[in-house]
Amino acid sequence: MIDDLVAIAFGLLAVSKEKAEELINYLVDKGEMKRDEARKLVNRLIEKGSMEGERYLNRARGTISDKIITKEDFVRLESKIDQLLSKLQNNQQ
Repeated sequence: MIDDLVAIAFGLLAVSKEKAEELINYLVDKGEMKRDEARKLVNRLIEKGSMEGERYLNRARGTISDKIITKEDFVRLESKIDQLLSKLQNNQQ
């Protein structure tokens, strides 16, 4: 699941870069911005997008890890259930 989130984050980053490039090319073609200014703007946008993507990915990882139990937790719960079932069976006899 985390691998899927990473793939999605990188996919969004790639799309964002592509859209930023389109916007910059449009502004340069219209004479609103010089090419070197456009490159700097794209780099800033990509950096900001990357930082935001990483922040959301870290938050998602935290949320997922809070919801998933460890193997040790599972074994402990399974053992507790077995103990309770045994007590219940002994009380019924």
